[in-house]
Amino acid sequence: MILDILPGSKIYENDKISILAGCPPEIIKFVINKKLKFPEFIILPDSLFKGDVIQCATEFPLYYHLFVLGKFFQGKKLNIIGTKSTVDNNRELLRLTLLGPTKEEYREIGDSSYYEELYNESRYLSVKDKEGKELQIDDFVNFIAFDRNIVEIEGTVIKHIDKNVYEINGEILDINCNEPQYPPYDIKFDFVPMAPHKFGLDILGGGSGFTPTKPCSGVLLNYNSEYMLIDCLPYLDYHLRARGLSRSQVRSIYLTHIHDDHCNIFPLVKFSHKMTFLGTKEIYWMALKKLSLQTGHNFEEFYSYFDFIELTPYKENYFYGINIIPHYTVHSIPTIGATFKMRDKNKIDSIVFVGDNKSIPNIKKMVDLGVTKEDKYRYLWNIYRDKSNLLLADGGMGILHGNPEDSLESKSDKVVFLHLEKLPEKFDATFSMAEAGKRYIAIDSKNDAYTIKAQEIFHNSFPDISSEWINALMSNMNLSLYNSGDVVLKQGEKRKGNIYIILSGVCAVVYHDGKNLKEIAIKETGNFIGEMAIVKRTKIRSASVVAKTPVILGVIDEEVYYMFLKSENKVKDMVKIWEMRHDLEKIEPFSLYSDLVNDKIAAHSKLKKVKAGDVIIKEGEDNGELYIIMDGLFEVILDGKIIKIISKGNLFGEFGYFESKKKSPAIKAQTDGSILEISSANIQQILFNTPSFNFLMNQIIKERKEELFQS
Repeated sequence: MILDILPGSKIYENDKISILAGCPPEIIKFVINKKLKFPEFIILPDSLFKGDVIQCATEFPLYYHLFVLGKFFQGKKLNIIGTKSTVDNNRELLRLTLLGPTKEEYREIGDSSYYEELYNESRYLSVKDKEGKELQIDDFVNFIAFDRNIVEIEGTVIKHIDKNVYEINGEILDINCNEPQYPPYDIKFDFVPMAPHKFGLDILGGGSGFTPTKPCSGVLLNYNSEYMLIDCLPYLDYHLRARGLSRSQVRSIYLTHIHDDHCNIFPLVKFSHKMTFLGTKEIYWMALKKLSLQTGHNFEEFYSYFDFIELTPYKENYFYGINIIPHYTVHSIPTIGATFKMRDKNKIDSIVFVGDNKSIPNIKKMVDLGVTKEDKYRYLWNIYRDKSNLLLADGGMGILHGNPEDSLESKSDKVVFLHLEKLPEKFDATFSMAEAGKRYIAIDSKNDAYTIKAQEIFHNSFPDISSEWINALMSNMNLSLYNSGDVVLKQGEKRKGNIYIILSGVCAVVYHDGKNLKEIAIKETGNFIGEMAIVKRTKIRSASVVAKTPVILGVIDEEVYYMFLKSENKVKDMVKIWEMRHDLEKIEPFSLYSDLVNDKIAAHSKLKKVKAGDVIIKEGEDNGELYIIMDGLFEVILDGKIIKIISKGNLFGEFGYFESKKKSPAIKAQTDGSILEISSANIQQILFNTPSFNFLMNQIIKERKEELFQS
């Protein structure tokens, strides 16, 4: 029997064996909610990610199998099956997340006076056998690689017959899918737009990896109307949109540690802008190592996707108007928390995020045993007692987590707990639980936040804009608020004299052909709406725009905007960019990119028409330029043989830029078509600032290498 769990994940089950194929984040919550038995066998798929969701998230299934179901005490290991490379990477991933870095890895990361203590704490907290010997990852998991595409387990034969397709006892298990994956719990979406705080928190989730009806832990720190992630929960886009936010509004992340209920940062690699990664160097190294092992991409590659700012523990680190004081906690692997401070009207407000941390009495025992230092214990003890506007603490209890009793003497205005499904009854009138959608304000926002945001958007879109035009446009701007689901612009209606800037939230551009309604583009914070109607002087709207989340728009008189473009000689450039972007938005993956990314590509590319038989690139003579197929079919030829046919949306020419020493294949037009050509100098500029496009190029290179090797 084959059971559908969610798109891309299925369970094969008979009276002897249960096998899960595909393992996205929070899969155990799906299984619990469906009241199914959790399988003892997991097949890692060939596609290690779908969209921005990782498909080999085995960490919490391992914990659930071993400790919640009690299989560890029965001597039963979890079984993980896959190709040799995916199994090897998964072994390393689980070893790192379960046991922490080795001494050799700490030396690779660099020098720090804290590493010996962190290493000793991990050794003390690791699982031991009856003789007190630390167990290794192979003591918990059987890692089984396909041998000639076959694995036989307990009398059951699993055949790997195609990409993401398996045959088990004659039944076909196909986990290929084009549908998006989604969280295992209901998310309550806001309808009304909410302004950011000058200093405060928005809760995205407050549960653990085991709470089936709640998201994992993740919060947004509001500072000066900007947003910083503190940890990154699974299915980030859903949680941001539930709060009326888009990806482009989140600029930075403070990561506490790499356990899967806190560190699902792969979506950040798919952002259109570089994220600033704040933290200590071992947390950064571990996070990048995790990404490499999850995706199969080179470890060094991931340094290009983030701007890292190393923070000094126990010292004030200044970051755009806030002070961040990191501290180490006591956990099974290196973990940090932080105190965030902001000055306002001659007083200092503070928000404390403790991080995953053992209970204070348990830490004291580790001090007495010489594992943890007294000054670290004393610092944590004081955090739970000192005054702050908000104390956000770990209340998960058990072996590795804190206890709400730790905070009974806190002088903080509010104490809120993460990692809980339910607050113990005796604390109901004392503390609060972190629930998705809750907001905590330390310093309220000012009215000029969106004017500042609009100025920033104009500077990003028009880097050479003069201060005079900024003043003219901002003086002309008004705010307009829309609920989720509201229609902003209607297809077929006349222009009403305005263009719009999305200052917060996400909109969809939809088109009705008389029979069906189709979503043709997504617009998010930083994008313009309705601007091309005035530029092209069209009178009737060609499509509708609908708010997908609560939306705040800046409304500007279209004639003032047109005067700006005309006086700066930008009208022709805008028409060219808009038309090319319009074509790019029709094909994946560019339909998923923000206007800012597609505008960069459009501004630095040339459209070329080709005839059937035209050779675009000769074999071994790549010129370093990149091509995007807009229309037509093209042959990839190596050693005179056609090894692949590529079409609309595919890229080629990447070997010339990324792999100059590799023999590149020839590319020949099989049919008439059109391509966008981007020079190598412009590619470098786009890639450096655009992680999503950079990752796409690296993924194409990885796939091309595999194809060339197989050919």
